[in-house]
Amino acid sequence: LGLMDPVTNIILNTIAHLPQDFRANPPLPHDCKRRRRSKRLAGAARPRDSWSSHIGPTCRRDTWPRDAAPSYLALRRFMVRYFGCLSEEQATQYLHWAGADLALAVLLVEHDLYAAELQLPDPATERTQAALMCAATCASHPAPDALVRLHTTPVPLERLHAAAPFLRPGGPKLTVDDVNTLVDLLRYQCSALLDLQVKLLPGGREAVVYCRNLKPDEGKLEICNSTSSVDGFDVVSIKVQRHGDLFASMRSDPQDKRSMISTLLAKAAKTSRSRGLVESCNGDACEYTESLRMRLHGVIHTFYLKVFIMLPPSTGLIRNILWAGHCYGPIDPVSNIIVNSIWHSIVYPLPLSEIKEYHIIDTLSMLRVEVRSLEGLMALVRGNSKSGCLTQGVMEHLSRKCCDLSEETHTLQQFAAAAATAQHPQHAALGLFLASVTPDVLNDLRRLLTTDTNGVVSCESLGKIEHLLRQKAVTLDPKPPKVAKLCEEAKETLVKMKSYYNRMKLYLGSELEKLLRKYASEHPREPKYVLSVIYGVVDGSKSLDRECYHVNFVAASKSGTAGNQLFFAKLN
Repeated sequence: LGLMDPVTNIILNTIAHLPQDFRANPPLPHDCKRRRRSKRLAGAARPRDSWSSHIGPTCRRDTWPRDAAPSYLALRRFMVRYFGCLSEEQATQYLHWAGADLALAVLLVEHDLYAAELQLPDPATERTQAALMCAATCASHPAPDALVRLHTTPVPLERLHAAAPFLRPGGPKLTVDDVNTLVDLLRYQCSALLDLQVKLLPGGREAVVYCRNLKPDEGKLEICNSTSSVDGFDVVSIKVQRHGDLFASMRSDPQDKRSMISTLLAKAAKTSRSRGLVESCNGDACEYTESLRMRLHGVIHTFYLKVFIMLPPSTGLIRNILWAGHCYGPIDPVSNIIVNSIWHSIVYPLPLSEIKEYHIIDTLSMLRVEVRSLEGLMALVRGNSKSGCLTQGVMEHLSRKCCDLSEETHTLQQFAAAAATAQHPQHAALGLFLASVTPDVLNDLRRLLTTDTNGVVSCESLGKIEHLLRQKAVTLDPKPPKVAKLCEEAKETLVKMKSYYNRMKLYLGSELEKLLRKYASEHPREPKYVLSVIYGVVDGSKSLDRECYHVNFVAASKSGTAGNQLFFAKLN
């Protein structure tokens, strides 16, 4: 398990798990070997299946399967966790084609799922680190945090280059000196946790900080005094930053990456007679098609998160986003969501008594609009005769385009059909609106949807967009929207749901504001944040008879100078 080739991973993971005082012993002189051999022959015969670190590897039949099985489970778990849209069977197949090389297996999956750019796993991202930790834990690794640190902590370039020759495939065989070099390298890497130590002296009014004296090529030390005090305290921050690079950087040459993927594709085509899981796919319900669908759902989910980050607080668009803010249309997907939501708020507004700030406390509402957006996009692609009608081909087209169909032209009938397929509440009117948008209006919308330096669309720009769309919306449906009539049972249900929603909104809002105040005290150099919108709440396991909630939300800076931020919280 690791981001290098499998053999190098085995070597690094083994040496990293050795005792702190381990040193590789030099080979014994020839006469000492002869005396040891004669003593061994004179003594009692060893059992045939016994193992000794002095005589070499074991010959027990159950040893290698016992080691190989956890490795296989770890590799498979990494693939499933890293992508989130693969079955265990698919992960196994890709690992087989890649020769159990995780990085190459990732390239193969991204190739089959039409990633915009083939990227090796980045050790610096939380996605890669979380997948490594999950994989190591699944395989019952004795120190999963140490394994993750091995692949994600930088090493000085001079030390890394010294180890590079015998860590690359096809390099020279390891000698005793090479092993000791690696031992020293990994010991230095593991000592990163001790770069900064704080000791509180008796009395509680003085602290001693120990900082590692790093050489210029190994790292740097920064000590900063804050310009303003926080809650009556002056803030002093000490930062130790290590210089260097990661082990994975030794295989990140773009030319080598293209060569590796070409070789793997040729091998996969030869062994399985298919380019991946595409040729062996049977119908629209096969695992490959489902993987494409889940991948597209993830892409579309990202669009909605970008919308929440781009919108300023108190825009009042959440209800319209969830109800009619689909991502298909004549512009890019993120802009389509905003424009379609504003258009729906104009043409079919809520009664004044119902206009409130909304939070999303049910993840199914987010899932619904994302699934319907994908159905609308697929209907638009099917409307283009050049793209074919098979679900697999349609999804591959959307994957190649990253769901952005703004460069393609569509007719009124195609837009209306897409909206109908996506179960838009007013599909005919939406189709007429999307088809009536002129190039000049599109240019104006793109200009107005440009974010400020803080990454947020200004309220002034949103107001201009509403004014622009209101001029077109008047001619579309001059009749006022009909008010729904509910039976008594439905009214009672609605009242109960509203009551539950209001209770949850008040509880979550107050708790998250407390957490944001705590976050501000713990991060004095960052902006102070206030709650903007909750976009997902999931019930967790009970703890001591208390309900647990996992909450995703967006927070805006109080000053308005910094951009919105995505946060995650766990509440009891």
